[in-house]
Amino acid sequence: MQPPASDGYEYLYGGGSGGGGYDGYDADHGASGSPEPEGKGGKSRKGLIIGASSVLALALTGGGIGWYVWQLPEPEEATTAFASHWEAQDYEALAETTTGDDAAQILGGIDAGLGVDSIDVNVGEPSVDGGEGSASYDVTVSLTNADDWGWEGELPLVRDDGEWWIDFSPEVAYPGLGEGEVLARTAVWGERGHILAADGTRLDGPDASGSLQMLAGSLGEADEDDVERLGPAYSVGDTIGVDGLQRTYEEHLAGEAATTIVMVDAEEAQGEGSVDATEDNTVATLDGSDGEDITTSIDMDVQNTAANAIIDADDPAGLVAMRPSTGEVLAAANVPGGFNRAFEGQYPPGSAFKIVSYSALLDNGMSTEETMNCPEEYELGGWPFRNAGEAEYGSQSVTEAFATSCNTALVAELGDRLSGEQLQSSAEQFGMNQPLDVGVTSHEPVFPAVDSATMLGSQGIGQGQILTSPLHMATLPSAIADGSWRHPVLVNEPEVDDLPEPRPIANAEAIRPMMRAVITDGTAEDVDFEGDVFGKTGTAEYGTAEDADDDDELPSHAWMVGYKGDVAFALIVDGGGGGSSVAGPLAADFTNGLP
Repeated sequence: MQPPASDGYEYLYGGGSGGGGYDGYDADHGASGSPEPEGKGGKSRKGLIIGASSVLALALTGGGIGWYVWQLPEPEEATTAFASHWEAQDYEALAETTTGDDAAQILGGIDAGLGVDSIDVNVGEPSVDGGEGSASYDVTVSLTNADDWGWEGELPLVRDDGEWWIDFSPEVAYPGLGEGEVLARTAVWGERGHILAADGTRLDGPDASGSLQMLAGSLGEADEDDVERLGPAYSVGDTIGVDGLQRTYEEHLAGEAATTIVMVDAEEAQGEGSVDATEDNTVATLDGSDGEDITTSIDMDVQNTAANAIIDADDPAGLVAMRPSTGEVLAAANVPGGFNRAFEGQYPPGSAFKIVSYSALLDNGMSTEETMNCPEEYELGGWPFRNAGEAEYGSQSVTEAFATSCNTALVAELGDRLSGEQLQSSAEQFGMNQPLDVGVTSHEPVFPAVDSATMLGSQGIGQGQILTSPLHMATLPSAIADGSWRHPVLVNEPEVDDLPEPRPIANAEAIRPMMRAVITDGTAEDVDFEGDVFGKTGTAEYGTAEDADDDDELPSHAWMVGYKGDVAFALIVDGGGGGSSVAGPLAADFTNGLP
């Protein structure tokens, strides 16, 4: 196959203007054939006369020459690579397709100066003449906190040593851009959105409680680190969210700034403060939009009930309520204010964790029809486990052992039936060892790997090295009530993406009557709960031997978790003492006051 004529390759064909064959060679008569007069048949006879031996060599290698010609780089390869790297915002790779000025520095500077999130580039068909050419392009950039913007330009092409290159300059990056100039932007923000409860009550206003204001977060002035984090739409001194939902949802709440794009000297753009826009340096103006509200799942009736229930607690307290059927957080209350212990507090869960341990036993073969034995003391792994108040109950049903919160009966079953891996697996089914991403600061509930029989027993009763929060503990009774463990949700609008799928709790139905027995016949039977309440008390020891009292009793946190209808809760009194005697009455005030 004869390749098409191409400027720069004529020497292969003798420099003639016609195609078809080599001058001086006749396919039928060889090199001695009579030459055809010029012009006849459209073939020119001017140019180099190739000798017989040379013609033979070319004939033998003609296939190789044709292959070489067809494999020579085309200008489209350079323009396609340039556009691809530009869209990927890989400016170092883009620079490898160019000659001339530093493309990586210039285009990278435009990217940083404008705050580009993504780029779309379209390049037209190159037009070439000899060793030069050009291709038109149009580019659209998506800007952080602003509308999309774009422009058109030309990519000058040059061929050097057989390769095609983009002959780069500032003018190529943006028409009219001069040496030492950059594109930058100024911004004017509109009205900021608000953070609302489910019924539209503002949580970010001065009338909101301290607990709700901690969820909403606070506003402050942006510093240099904030500007670097948020992008060039912001300037030092702009109002931004500092913490809480205000920080997490900054982009949603702030909206899109009315933006002016300017062409200025690089030194001016790098100076302190915002760049001034003038009639002479303005390239484009983009309309902005006000911020949008955030709607949380907070139910103000439930929130007020929670706050009133713990307001008179003798020690610091926190309460979280959630809806079992959806995972929505309905309330988060703390007394005193100043620390969101409902979400950020880290505590051992004590016997409230037995919901998980009994679920693990039921999943691994234990039946609710079996009998358990509750002695005063039981030794596992060389460590003596005892019951609160040195109680012993003898033979008990599974429900009775759960309701009375017998430690020794549970530890014995754990040692006989479960491995550390099985208990950990059950804990993780209830959300442990994974972050609780609800839009505000919260700590991951931790269930460390069990490395001994003693640790198995200790963590099975909610002690050992377990750490959790009221936010996480509210998901335990919620999972029993609904039949599936659900990740808690604090923000309903905008909808949260990528939530973990609900995890079915196989024996939730079997555990419900056990939790009801806690209220009717167990550790909380003397607490004045009204209606069908299901619960579990917990007393979680903490500290070291030096913290023990005269009776060698360690200080403890008081827990109560449970549910009533479609409201689940977890309540802690920090250092409060016994779960049933301290947390129980506060929990009753909460459930009795539910609307």
